[in-house]
Amino acid sequence: PAEDEVSIADLIAERDVVITITRDGYAKRTPADLYRSQRRGGKGIKGAALREDDIVEHFMVTSTHDLLLFFTNRGRVYRARGFEVPEAGRDARGKHVANLLALAGDEQIAQVLSIKNFEAAKYLVLATKAGLVKKTALSEFDTNRSTLIAINLREDDEVISARLVGAGDDLLLVSAKGLSVRFNSSDDTLRPMGRATSGVIGMRFKHESDYLLAMDVVRDGASLVTVTDGGFAKRTQLTEWPTKGRATLGIRAMRLVQERGK
Repeated sequence: PAEDEVSIADLIAERDVVITITRDGYAKRTPADLYRSQRRGGKGIKGAALREDDIVEHFMVTSTHDLLLFFTNRGRVYRARGFEVPEAGRDARGKHVANLLALAGDEQIAQVLSIKNFEAAKYLVLATKAGLVKKTALSEFDTNRSTLIAINLREDDEVISARLVGAGDDLLLVSAKGLSVRFNSSDDTLRPMGRATSGVIGMRFKHESDYLLAMDVVRDGASLVTVTDGGFAKRTQLTEWPTKGRATLGIRAMRLVQERGK
């Protein structure tokens, strides 16, 4: 009976969907029930139609009503609801994210997080290629603006990962040369900072050519899986990693052999 009482979200059925985003920036939303269960070792079914040299970089199961946070390599974050991602068939390519997000010319999506609301976690941690980390209260991203600065990047640096963390969670950082460091994300070790700051050193590198490849949150009973671009992989219990201080040199996570890839 009153104006403005019904939003677009109220007209969208809530259901599980699969979000697929490729390296070239093509995104689509597909109903999750289009994917059928198969045995391990099965051939699989086609999940996306790709252009030559394009690959799928981001793949997640979420809800049409969940909030998606798109963190870019240039340190900005964009917001959208699951139902705003263009819907397409399982074997379709989708539409370019430029139809959804106002990305700059050289800006690419580095990480996508799906949350129910801004109470899903206490903090958000960002990591950069140069080994910097920054912890910010997730509530600082709860605004009506669709685009925000998530981190101030130094020259030639870029965002490589974004993770939700709780009080006292451990973080594991792994470099491209197979080194790693684990430290606690408590306020004493990693103090919270505002959105428009550059962060602090999370990991130092032994080699000038090394850089941060990945960051993740350590979960109870979890393992670390490391994979080379030559297709070799291994799984190691995280109990083998000591919790050291932030800004230390890494310890070996995987011994790299040239013929097995980087």
